[in-house]
Amino acid sequence: MSKPLNRRALLAGGGAAVGIVLVGGGFAASRLLPLGGASTPDTAAEAYVKLLTAVRDDYVDGDVVEHDGWILSQHEFDTLAERQKSKPGAA
Repeated sequence: MSKPLNRRALLAGGGAAVGIVLVGGGFAASRLLPLGGASTPDTAAEAYVKLLTAVRDDYVDGDVVEHDGWILSQHEFDTLAERQKSKPGAA
Protein backbone atom coordinates (compact mmCIF):
# COMPACT_ATOMS: atom_id res chain seq x y z
CA MET A 1 0.00 0.00 0.00
CA SER A 2 2.47 2.65 1.07
CA LYS A 3 5.74 2.66 -0.74
CA PRO A 4 8.89 4.05 0.94
CA LEU A 5 10.20 7.34 -0.37
CA ASN A 6 13.21 7.08 -2.58
CA ARG A 7 16.15 9.42 -2.34
CA ARG A 8 15.18 11.43 -5.41
CA ALA A 9 11.69 12.18 -4.05
CA LEU A 10 13.13 13.14 -0.68
CA LEU A 11 15.65 15.53 -2.26
CA ALA A 12 13.00 17.07 -4.52
CA GLY A 13 10.69 17.65 -1.57
CA GLY A 14 13.53 19.15 0.47
CA GLY A 15 14.49 21.45 -2.40
CA ALA A 16 10.91 22.64 -2.75
CA ALA A 17 10.70 23.31 0.99
CA VAL A 18 13.93 25.35 0.91
CA GLY A 19 12.59 27.36 -2.03
CA ILE A 20 9.39 28.15 -0.15
CA VAL A 21 11.36 29.18 2.94
CA LEU A 22 13.61 31.44 0.89
CA VAL A 23 10.73 33.18 -0.86
CA GLY A 24 8.71 33.52 2.37
CA GLY A 25 11.73 34.71 4.33
CA GLY A 26 12.59 37.25 1.66
CA PHE A 27 9.05 38.57 1.62
CA ALA A 28 8.92 38.80 5.43
CA ALA A 29 12.31 40.50 5.55
CA SER A 30 11.24 43.01 2.91
CA ARG A 31 8.22 43.94 5.04
CA LEU A 32 10.33 44.33 8.20
CA LEU A 33 13.28 46.27 6.82
CA PRO A 34 12.82 50.02 6.45
CA LEU A 35 13.66 51.12 2.96
CA GLY A 36 13.87 54.84 3.79
CA GLY A 37 11.63 57.68 2.71
CA ALA A 38 13.92 58.99 -0.04
CA SER A 39 14.59 55.65 -1.70
CA THR A 40 13.70 55.10 -5.31
CA PRO A 41 12.20 51.88 -6.63
CA ASP A 42 15.60 50.99 -8.10
CA THR A 43 17.46 51.39 -4.80
CA ALA A 44 14.72 49.48 -2.99
CA ALA A 45 15.02 46.64 -5.51
CA GLU A 46 18.81 46.59 -5.14
CA ALA A 47 18.53 46.46 -1.34
CA TYR A 48 16.01 43.62 -1.59
CA VAL A 49 18.27 41.63 -3.94
CA LYS A 50 21.22 42.20 -1.59
CA LEU A 51 19.19 40.94 1.37
CA LEU A 52 17.94 37.88 -0.52
CA THR A 53 21.49 37.06 -1.61
CA ALA A 54 22.80 37.22 1.97
CA VAL A 55 19.92 35.13 3.30
CA ARG A 56 20.18 32.57 0.48
CA ASP A 57 23.93 32.20 1.02
CA ASP A 58 23.32 31.51 4.70
CA TYR A 59 20.78 28.80 3.92
CA VAL A 60 22.97 27.20 1.26
CA ASP A 61 26.04 27.25 3.52
CA GLY A 62 24.07 25.83 6.43
CA ASP A 63 24.38 28.97 8.58
CA VAL A 64 20.92 28.78 10.07
CA VAL A 65 19.72 29.15 13.67
CA GLU A 66 16.49 28.41 15.48
CA HIS A 67 14.88 31.36 17.29
CA ASP A 68 11.51 31.08 19.02
CA GLY A 69 10.60 28.08 16.88
CA TRP A 70 11.56 29.80 13.61
CA ILE A 71 14.45 28.79 11.37
CA LEU A 72 16.35 31.94 10.44
CA SER A 73 19.46 32.55 8.39
CA GLN A 74 22.42 33.88 10.34
CA HIS A 75 21.94 37.27 8.63
CA GLU A 76 18.30 37.47 9.69
CA PHE A 77 19.22 36.51 13.26
CA ASP A 78 22.09 39.02 13.44
CA THR A 79 19.84 41.88 12.29
CA LEU A 80 16.81 40.86 14.37
CA ALA A 81 17.35 43.39 17.18
CA GLU A 82 17.98 46.21 14.71
CA ARG A 83 14.82 45.40 12.77
CA GLN A 84 12.73 45.17 15.95
CA LYS A 85 13.93 48.61 17.07
CA SER A 86 12.89 50.21 13.79
CA LYS A 87 9.46 48.58 13.82
CA PRO A 88 6.60 51.11 14.08
CA GLY A 89 5.11 51.13 17.56
CA ALA A 90 8.13 49.42 19.17
CA ALA A 91 8.99 50.63 22.64
